[in-house]
Amino acid sequence: MNIRKIALAAVITVFIFQGTVQAANTSIGVNIGRSELEGWVDTQLNPYDTPLTVGAGYLYSDDDYWIANAHMTVKDEVFIPGLSLGLGFRGVLGEVEIYRRDYDVGAFCLQVLGDYDFRKNTTRLPISISASISGAPEILSFRDTERYVEFATTFNFHINNWATAFAGYRKIDIEFDKPVARDWDDDSIFGGIKLSF
Repeated sequence: MNIRKIALAAVITVFIFQGTVQAANTSIGVNIGRSELEGWVDTQLNPYDTPLTVGAGYLYSDDDYWIANAHMTVKDEVFIPGLSLGLGFRGVLGEVEIYRRDYDVGAFCLQVLGDYDFRKNTTRLPISISASISGAPEILSFRDTERYVEFATTFNFHINNWATAFAGYRKIDIEFDKPVARDWDDDSIFGGIKLSF
């Protein structure tokens, strides 16, 4: 069976499964770049009062690549009102075509993420900023992948408590070891919406 079909089936399963989970907060988002389209779902489970979030996403580009991911993070407010920091894990599977040669992407990433919500400080502005970085060294990379790094940051405008419009920047850097050793990277500016319920 095609690996792309397996990854897409996994993401769709998470979309269906999240409807049966009694969650404190579920969000579904989509963003569009110059040649990229990404969709994802996140569900906050809060077991034993721990701010645990699980989710999955799928990134497709006309520039001959696709990457699916599943992730699990713990993030909470620290130090000052509005500042949240967290850690997590992120598994990625995908495929990149470089000069008519297919390279398989596979990595188990460690993730650091944070955001600052201006609605929780004295300004009460309906905006927030967020950033995340995911990385996997050689020992956590598999298939054709030698190393995987992904960075993303967004500027969010909160229309209300349940709807957010955002603009962001994403950079993906992958080192492949076969079929031919090669470095590949892609960056994009994107915009999108997120619905929470």
